[in-house]
Amino acid sequence: MRQSIFITQPEFESKHWHSAFPGCIVCTKEPNRVAASNIIWILANTPNWLTIVKKYTQQRLPVIVMTNNLDIDELRMALQAGARGYVEALASKVIIEQVLETICSDATWIPGQLLSNLVGALSKANFNYSHTCNLDVLTKRERQVVDIVVTGATNKQAAQSLSITERTIKEHMGSIFNKLKVRDRIQLMLVVKGN
Repeated sequence: MRQSIFITQPEFESKHWHSAFPGCIVCTKEPNRVAASNIIWILANTPNWLTIVKKYTQQRLPVIVMTNNLDIDELRMALQAGARGYVEALASKVIIEQVLETICSDATWIPGQLLSNLVGALSKANFNYSHTCNLDVLTKRERQVVDIVVTGATNKQAAQSLSITERTIKEHMGSIFNKLKVRDRIQLMLVVKGN
């Protein structure tokens, strides 16, 4: 079983952390020992939090950034540092469990209220992303789907735009994810915008 380690500020702790993950470790600085099976949860604005996120993601550990105040710029910094999730620090037990389940499924957790803001920001941003991909491996139709999806369009909107079904869009998306070796729409957007 994967053990969660919460890195937080002094005197800031949620009872939901313990109820979601009995046996979790809560500390105010980096733990002395971290195992490959650990999940790191770190409170944003803890001293050196971005450096800590980068350190553990470079070790291929899943890192989730917790926050007291959802903020699109903080989310962007967390994702650029390699975080796999961004969640309110005082989220309910159910949400915390869903976050872990999502990242263990190799996906990214972003609060719904920020997701539309993020997609809009990413669709307009110019930046370099270290993951390289060859868009030439995509079929003409898959490329059309990518071009629409990276604007922030939903599957339904993409289907309407291309006059095909949502189910077909989902099939194309699965194929696109496999070919480009990305795990979700956010990573797809980062890969495409980085090229």
